[in-house]
Amino acid sequence: METLKSIFRFYINSSIHVALAICALVSITFIKFEVANGNTFLFLSFLGTVAAYNFVKYSNVSKLYHKRLAKSMKGIRILTWLSLVFFVYFAFKMSFKTVLYMIPFVILTIFYVIPIFPNKNNLRSLAGVKIFIIGVVWTGITVVVPIIYAKGSMNFDLLIETIQRFLFVIVMMLPFEIRDLEYDASALETIPQTIGVTRTKVFGSILLVVFLLLTAIKNTLSSIEILSTILITTISLLFLWGTDKEQSKYYCSFWVESVPIMWFLILLILQSLFS
Repeated sequence: METLKSIFRFYINSSIHVALAICALVSITFIKFEVANGNTFLFLSFLGTVAAYNFVKYSNVSKLYHKRLAKSMKGIRILTWLSLVFFVYFAFKMSFKTVLYMIPFVILTIFYVIPIFPNKNNLRSLAGVKIFIIGVVWTGITVVVPIIYAKGSMNFDLLIETIQRFLFVIVMMLPFEIRDLEYDASALETIPQTIGVTRTKVFGSILLVVFLLLTAIKNTLSSIEILSTILITTISLLFLWGTDKEQSKYYCSFWVESVPIMWFLILLILQSLFS
């Protein structure tokens, strides 16, 4: 049992789970826009997420936190460097246009951690913008860049999907902000710090309603997409309202981050039932 617990902790701490969530969102984009050959980009997304998230999480954490993870940190470092090497390898297999569109999101991720302002602050430390930077990066990597990679251009439905994905990611980040309420510096001015926990949940609920309603204005719409969007909106609402400042250890880092995977599985199941 202890071995299984250690494997699970490594799975979470090494960002493998969040990388699978990113791959699920990319796969959702491929399914919706009927992209058949996206495996190379999925590998790139997975490897890039592991490398980027571990860079963000462990580049500037306290020595005490490193000691707590001492048993797994060596493995995490090895995995991170291997992911970075293979990410570069797969990036060379991409078209120049795909890499060009990916660069702004890579730069945002780097500057999220590395200080770029005169007072030695990074983007993460800017008041009120942390969650929106994450939203932009996730949306770009899971919608915009995959479609540029597969089809080379954008259309109206892709624009709506981009807006929807941004709203979805913002809502998925709110439970993390509620969880970190007592740890985040007040200068960060996160949404729960600014408007409180209950209003944050109301705000997230409004975003989910908009997310759902935007589906109706797409040019190409199927019953599978309508039903899957209703289901994932309901699931997201349940997780949002189930969030509290005091929550189980893996409520956010496993369950909330599993929502994109649930969305992907819902789409697969509905396709098998109705296609």
